[in-house]
Amino acid sequence: MPAFDGLTAVAPCWGVAALFSIVGDPWGLIGREGALYMLLAWSVVGTSAVTILFPRKTWALVALAACTVLLYAMRLPVASNNKTITTVFDLCILLSAAVLASKGSLDRQSLYESLRTPARLILATMYFYGIFHKINTDFLDPTVSCAVGLYKPLAEPFGLEDNLFGRYLAIWSTFVIEGIAIVALFWKRWFAIGLTSALVFHYIIPISAYSWYMDFSSLVFALYMLTMPREASAKIYEITCRHLVEPLRSLFGRVGILAPAAGLLLAATLVVLLLALANPGRPALMLLHSIFILTWAVVGGVAMTAMIYAAMVYLPYRGGSSGRSPYAAWNWIVPTLFFVSCLSPYVGLKTESSINMFSNLHTEGGTTNHLMFSRPPYLFDYQQEVVQVVASSSPSLSKTAREGRMNVLFSIEEYLRRHPDQWVSYIHDGQLIENATAATLPVEAAWWLERKLLIFKQVDPARPKVCTH
Repeated sequence: MPAFDGLTAVAPCWGVAALFSIVGDPWGLIGREGALYMLLAWSVVGTSAVTILFPRKTWALVALAACTVLLYAMRLPVASNNKTITTVFDLCILLSAAVLASKGSLDRQSLYESLRTPARLILATMYFYGIFHKINTDFLDPTVSCAVGLYKPLAEPFGLEDNLFGRYLAIWSTFVIEGIAIVALFWKRWFAIGLTSALVFHYIIPISAYSWYMDFSSLVFALYMLTMPREASAKIYEITCRHLVEPLRSLFGRVGILAPAAGLLLAATLVVLLLALANPGRPALMLLHSIFILTWAVVGGVAMTAMIYAAMVYLPYRGGSSGRSPYAAWNWIVPTLFFVSCLSPYVGLKTESSINMFSNLHTEGGTTNHLMFSRPPYLFDYQQEVVQVVASSSPSLSKTAREGRMNVLFSIEEYLRRHPDQWVSYIHDGQLIENATAATLPVEAAWWLERKLLIFKQVDPARPKVCTH
């Protein structure tokens, strides 16, 4: 068995996470977003495959990070929290590689050690805001809570989807699991407790089929591979090599590592197609989602089992501390910026991509349902102006008008600037603005950084606020 190094255990996990993410963007892969976008999307596929097949090729991991960051830049503004978290860690990879290369010390062990602290900080940020954003009246309401939205599909086969105790259990267990996860990230002796509860939680979420969560859960698994003690990571490497990689290589060569994945995808596709024939009329994207839910059920289950087993071998962990990281000064930069950016909803900036997914949080229009604020502490006025669309030439905005949802004015103005052939009529501060177009907007357009970084959810004026995403 080849000698272990920490990056060899992490790199394939990051490659798998990238694949789960990119297959959720089928239109980009087939060219609907343009040739350059498609090229970058397939570059992510290619570098992911190389990272999985050749986990000791440091350049492959760095190339995957670079391709993912470039693709994210092309997508801006991005609403997806999952893609944002992925890009944040890819920026950490690129920064670490650049700094180490400039010092002439870009060896695998140094890169692995330099990424362990950022991975822990990113997970801690994710769990902190996963709790903080949910401290609001509507998340705690069992009739509309997003926790209940995830609970219902899982409880429905047992007839318990309307069980009040089950609904409250789903709500409060979210706080408990994420709280334990934060503590265990920094309490190495009992890290396995937090890892176990977090991995089970993240394994179950995609199976609820509520949204495309396979990329989110797989990236969390990969980050946990970096945060767990080196001995546990080495145990996973040993198990994987001895029982999976070496037998497959001896039978099929290096490419044979992908044989189980190919067989699993084929089996999942056949199952879904057979079910689709028995239940016709399902959208193609739903079938794709179903195929990868089945794939995740197996891949995620195997990964979860191996990681929990390895963690439990070292519970309680009695290894020594590695001491202060020699990279402490600069490997906090990206995670710190990420932490600050997640305050955006409260200070009047973006309401998407701030780790506020499935939180029921509302901060628009100078009001909030958060229990720690009577009013949002705005530092910027973007969210202050909320408008009600009444008519539009745009099908998507017409749908918004029919459903009674509202929009931040900035979003409407930016939509018109991107679509100068469209018009919108809306109510702003009680005044009807009819047939607004790009030509009727104020001359001062948003500057480039605003257009790329600010993205806002549609505003639901109904209370309690129902779960959207």
